[in-house]
Amino acid sequence: MNATPRDKIVGALHLLFAACFFLTFAFFSLVLFRKADPTKTPTRRKLQRNAVYTVCGYSILSCLALIVVVALMSSDSPVKRLDPVFWLESAAVVAFGVSWLTKGEAILKDAET
Repeated sequence: MNATPRDKIVGALHLLFAACFFLTFAFFSLVLFRKADPTKTPTRRKLQRNAVYTVCGYSILSCLALIVVVALMSSDSPVKRLDPVFWLESAAVVAFGVSWLTKGEAILKDAET
């Protein structure tokens, strides 16, 4: 089955918007979630949460990089039979979920004072 020009445009737009979506997740984890009040000393828990955000953000970026590697593989590669893009996207979403739950302090909540 041959792809029409419309199919190619839709496919390219899908890739563009998916990349923006995951890059936004990484930006939230690596930049926004790690922000803190510069006038206060961060608590031990805040430093731990920042470590979680960092790991999650770089995990998302790693998944995106691996998706690019998979896209460069030949179409008959045995790796492609395992649906690696699906699994890498799923891992990126889970990483963001962990980051989000940590930001909401469902994970590593500060002690009540």
